[in-house]
Amino acid sequence: MKSFLKTYNRYFVYALIFTLVVTVAAAFIYSSLSKWETSLVEKNKSVCDLHSGKLYDASLPIISSLHSLGLLTAKDLSSAEIKLVDSTLKQISERELRVLSGLDGGFYLISADEFYGYSFPTSPPPVPVYGPPPRSYNIIKDQSLQSIRENRPIIDVHSFDAAFFPLATRPMVIDSQVVGVVWVRIHIQNDLPVIKLKQIVNVTALISILGFLILMLLSALLGGEIKGIKQELEQIRHNPSLRLRKRWGIFGYITTNINYMLDTIEEEVNQRLILERQLSQKEKLASLGNMIAGVAHEVKTPLAIIKTRIQMWQKAIRDTPETCEQISPESMQLVIDETNRLSTLVKRLLVFSRPIDKKMKPTDINKLIREVVSFVSMGLNGTDIEIVLSLSPDLPLIDTDESSVREVIINILDNSVEAMPDGGSIKISTGIDSENKKLAIEVDDQGKGISSEIIDKVFDPFFSSKETGAGLGLSISYQIIKAHNGEISFSENPGAGVKCIIKLPI
Repeated sequence: MKSFLKTYNRYFVYALIFTLVVTVAAAFIYSSLSKWETSLVEKNKSVCDLHSGKLYDASLPIISSLHSLGLLTAKDLSSAEIKLVDSTLKQISERELRVLSGLDGGFYLISADEFYGYSFPTSPPPVPVYGPPPRSYNIIKDQSLQSIRENRPIIDVHSFDAAFFPLATRPMVIDSQVVGVVWVRIHIQNDLPVIKLKQIVNVTALISILGFLILMLLSALLGGEIKGIKQELEQIRHNPSLRLRKRWGIFGYITTNINYMLDTIEEEVNQRLILERQLSQKEKLASLGNMIAGVAHEVKTPLAIIKTRIQMWQKAIRDTPETCEQISPESMQLVIDETNRLSTLVKRLLVFSRPIDKKMKPTDINKLIREVVSFVSMGLNGTDIEIVLSLSPDLPLIDTDESSVREVIINILDNSVEAMPDGGSIKISTGIDSENKKLAIEVDDQGKGISSEIIDKVFDPFFSSKETGAGLGLSISYQIIKAHNGEISFSENPGAGVKCIIKLPI
């Protein structure tokens, strides 16, 4: 899951960087093209203004002549007069506009409300004959009328479809009377692939922005899915029986495989628990075999002693029924002591079948250790043994059979005390094993230690290195800790002594 999140975040960053680069590049190109377009348009506006002035100056003598003949003020001209005016003005416009490719122009007469002398000398075939093309006719006429009304030259830029042209109009004044307009324009659409390019840039930028918005939307949706999966995984951590809900797309593939993995793990855990129970049963049977052998050995001696004493009493009673000196208080106490020994042995053996009380309760381990140390310390008066505590504060409460754990700690301390006849220090410390999530108890002594040859046998029933030991103390401690799903082990201390480590699950 972490690997997927890293990959997802990496691709998201890549897509974001790509979108930003495309957007910045599009903005830069658009800005550059706009500057180029503005520069080109201004240059061609100047060209139109220049050539409209030249056309005006070249036509002024002819205009004055036609005006004196009344041809520019009459509203109804004959066909011959119209042809004369048109051809005369066309010669002038054709001569003046031929100097630069793309220029076309002519004259608009107020009296006739018509265009005359139109010329487009550099136009590719077919050459226009009857004045401005229909699509630009009204545009030119409107600006001409505006120029007449305001009695001033006007330069403006017009466009339609792919056409893009600056237009210059200049009023013709004869005897303080405006009789018409000289107009010139230049076709620059072929010089402006920038227009198409700007459209492409606009579309590219729009696509990039839309792509980024879609990416953000998908990111929000995917982020919601990832957050949902994270929350469900947290719930599964507390309740392993839960499963991720079904999802679509790549998340469906991920959740399906996670659920399959969880099912597999659960099945393996169940199988492991079954095997552990079987192994535990085998261990119990093995321990039982060792225990039976030890019990047979331990019980045989007290029974032999009791039997011998009773036989001696029988013989004494039979031989001298009057005086039975063999039946003394000491002999009777010996029989009682051996009987008690057998009773204690049997009671301690019961721990193997039931090491802890099933009524577990939250236990403060530090408090329990202080109580045990206080109890054990009362028997250390007159010795050179001291017990030092190093207890970690704020330990969590853990569920235990308190009396059983108390017996384990007492047993470990008794062994440490017996191993230090010349005195020394016993250190008890507590802490948290964060790696295994367990509470750890360590008991370090400065005693004789345990040899490496027997350290693996200390938990065997009836094994003891002491002459008077029954060999059940550490075996019972082992069974109690195991019943708590904990661990107990011994290790040699550097120098002298031994360390006992007990770990109980939190």
